Amino acid sequence: MAAPPAPVHAVAPAAPAPPTQAAKPGLTPGQRKGLVVGGVGLLLAGLALVFLLPKGGLEVRNAQEGERVYVSGVLLESSNALPEDPTGWLVSTAVDGKLHRFGKVPKSEHIDLRTLADAAPQADARGTLSVTGAQGCRVALGSQVLQGQTPLASPMPAGREFEVRVTCGGKPDVVRWVMAVPGQGVALDVP
Repeated sequence: MAAPPAPVHAVAPAAPAPPTQAAKPGLTPGQRKGLVVGGVGLLLAGLALVFLLPKGGLEVRNAQEGERVYVSGVLLESSNALPEDPTGWLVSTAVDGKLHRFGKVPKSEHIDLRTLADAAPQADARGTLSVTGAQGCRVALGSQVLQGQTPLASPMPAGREFEVRVTCGGKPDVVRWVMAVPGQGVALDVP
């Protein structure tokens, strides 16, 4: 037969040890500094997104690889403000430098490119480029310098992307990408 287990005597629990530096609740000064720096960094990144995205962040949905989006004939870039038009925007896209699809879309927080119609090529289609704002500036459409100085309006080929360079003596050049759909007027206001 096995021996009975030894009797168990109740022992008073030991008094808790005073907390050491490592076990104290709270954050060390280095951890607090890291959280503050990280929080400020997140705040600045969020503000940068708000200010860099046009009108608080216009989202473009369903773009194909390499497809560039134009709103009212001007390339959609985070540094450009969207035109004020309560009825909506004329949106077009380009692939490989040529008109791909276009259509009128309601003013919204996003543009769904699937809602645009595919564009058929049209030989000799024309649009109009208008440059206003600064006075007496030279304007180049692609490699061609346009006749006259700003403010000016000039016909332009439709259905193709063009770099527009506005040169005003003593100021940095203003460069924008534009593309007109057939019959469209593209307006640039140069500061």
